[in-house]
Amino acid sequence: MPLSFQLRGGLYYFGFWGANGLYQGFLAVHFRELGLSPTQIGIAIALFPLCNLLFSPLVAAWADARQKRVAVLTASLLALALSLLALFFATGFWGVLMGMGALGLSQAFVAPLADSLIGRMASQNGLEYGRMRLWGSLSFALASSLAGLAWAQTGYEAMFIVAAVATLPLLGVARTLPEVVVAAGARGNLFQTLRELFLHDRGTLLLLWVVLLMGFGLGLAAPFLGLAIQDRGGAAAMVGFLYGTIALVEVLTMRYERRLSRWLGDAGVMMLASGLYALAYVGMALANHPAQMLACGMVVGMGFGLFFVGSVRIIDARAKAHQVSTLQSFRNGLAFGLAHLIAGPVGGVLYQAQGPTTLFLLVSFFFSLAFLMLWGARGAINTLPPHTLAQSKTLA
Repeated sequence: MPLSFQLRGGLYYFGFWGANGLYQGFLAVHFRELGLSPTQIGIAIALFPLCNLLFSPLVAAWADARQKRVAVLTASLLALALSLLALFFATGFWGVLMGMGALGLSQAFVAPLADSLIGRMASQNGLEYGRMRLWGSLSFALASSLAGLAWAQTGYEAMFIVAAVATLPLLGVARTLPEVVVAAGARGNLFQTLRELFLHDRGTLLLLWVVLLMGFGLGLAAPFLGLAIQDRGGAAAMVGFLYGTIALVEVLTMRYERRLSRWLGDAGVMMLASGLYALAYVGMALANHPAQMLACGMVVGMGFGLFFVGSVRIIDARAKAHQVSTLQSFRNGLAFGLAHLIAGPVGGVLYQAQGPTTLFLLVSFFFSLAFLMLWGARGAINTLPPHTLAQSKTLA
């Protein structure tokens, strides 16, 4: 029996983010146990954004032009599982660096392709993207919370084996996602997409600048939350509970993001996300107890739910069908590529020199800048480009 579109998207995100929850929040803690310094950890984690920046747009544009998004996504998921197995054997800084490079490369291909396929599937079939994406947050919350308890008993090396096995079922789910329908003769490329973006779509361009600023905040904070809660007296299990709390609260704002956008507008939703982030990290800076960090983590989760679902949905609404993966790769490459590439090492050096308080105040500053930029750009972001009307008529 064919799976419904709603179920396909929900199953994919449930499996993908559940597998990520098994290891993502524990990488920095595991690498510190291997003897890496905070600066070395920042460099290793910076390979994720480097791959996002350099390779994600190229592969997404190639998949767009040849309509091979599902095939590339499936192959990339297999590579991701193999990369996790490689990290199981990694020891020392250079071994970790090689393993993280392989993992970052495969994830750089997976993220924009899956988001574009599921985002366009939702818009074409009258579904809310956030209702599918929230299953990823639920599984991430469950997996990271249970994993924190498990890895405290078995050691962190086991997480790579378990996560690799958990990734394999996604190969079958990815093959059920429908390829994006493109009008006859419509075939773009990376440079054409960039030219149209800069010359004809000011709203999307401004939104991408905002995504970059918010990415700086995410890149500075996310890799070091686990270290911060440990340094403030939290046990190993508290690391999992922190990331689990963030992911669980995301569900609320993901579920109602579309309703909020009808009330506040697209720019208003993103302003709410950046404002919540700014407040949360002021609280993180002032926190001196793990329980206080957990409370601030709830606000972080609310901000991320709006940021992720809102940015994917807005980009999808503004993208031409033959450029949908390419534009999503720009979003992914800026928020989780260029921004994290700079912020990861800077965050590591700053954390090592000044500690978490100064780091989290800088994070709040970047989200405050994003809020101000959104306020000035709200008119352009709330106005859809002319081609979206014709595209909606074609789909209807």
